[in-house]
Amino acid sequence: MKGSRLALHDLVFHGVVTVHTAAGPKRVLKFSATAVTIRDLKMAVPVGPQIQHIDGAPGSTSTLRGDDITMYVESLTGTLSSVENIPAPPVLRLHLTPDTVPEWLYDAIGKLGLKLQLSLNDADIDQAGQTGGRLAIPGIHGYGTPR
Repeated sequence: MKGSRLALHDLVFHGVVTVHTAAGPKRVLKFSATAVTIRDLKMAVPVGPQIQHIDGAPGSTSTLRGDDITMYVESLTGTLSSVENIPAPPVLRLHLTPDTVPEWLYDAIGKLGLKLQLSLNDADIDQAGQTGGRLAIPGIHGYGTPR
């Protein structure tokens, strides 16, 4: 899943967990949120010999809302644009994986269960899975390409 801007509302980091997938067990970052917004959404999922793509209309904002949104993330990459709705200078590029969790995220924020408002520009999320929420994609367009 990619987007020009990703906003995570009431984000809570639950640490590194192992999930069971069709490809076997994977270590992932576990996050929960009350809402997620993604500008210029582009999603791609391998299905058999193809990659299935779902895109939102250019310039649109897709929303994921609902109780108990839980994301199991293999990697999260983006340029930090705001924390707690306070703009950040576009100099901090984050790349979070189960093996690269910064100490401040795991020890300070993760153990306290703090709810954060976090926004990233040029975001890229590789998810192993997700539960909860209702996804709305304005101008949805789907298509397949060869793998």
